[in-house]
Amino acid sequence: MALIINPRNKQQEKVVRAFLNSLDIGFYSEAEEDAALVNAIQKGKKTALLTKAEKRDFLKHLKQIE
Repeated sequence: MALIINPRNKQQEKVVRAFLNSLDIGFYSEAEEDAALVNAIQKGKKTALLTKAEKRDFLKHLKQIE
């Protein structure tokens, strides 16, 4: 099992990560998940699923989040 959450700050992220790891539950922040998606798209993986316009808009949206 893995959860994706959006912690408010680094302190909260550390506490949540430690708690979930103690229960053997994977933890990913939204930023980590977004970074993984960007890397996959930039390496050419899954790009066939998106048109050029969709890919451009998606990358633009992710860069605004960071």
